[in-house]
Amino acid sequence: MGLQQHPHSSKESGIPKGSSKPNVDLAGDLTIDKVISIAKSKMATSYAKTVKAATKEVVGSCISMGVKVEGKDPREVMRELNAGKWDSKFQ
Repeated sequence: MGLQQHPHSSKESGIPKGSSKPNVDLAGDLTIDKVISIAKSKMATSYAKTVKAATKEVVGSCISMGVKVEGKDPREVMRELNAGKWDSKFQ
């Protein structure tokens, strides 16, 4: 079973494609609200049971695509999500 890319993800993010060198060149920067919006649109095709879990999937994709979130490395945002910093956005 392969992973499917949501057909609206790149259109919704406004980023045409990821960086070919994600650790060197950046493809863009998304707000946490935009990441959550993308996560909500992916819920139907995702294995995630919550919007927060789907948001983590999107942030994980940002790592491999070279896309920052809130001007930060997506790994840092992932740690913040795990620590509950953004929980108020999921209420």
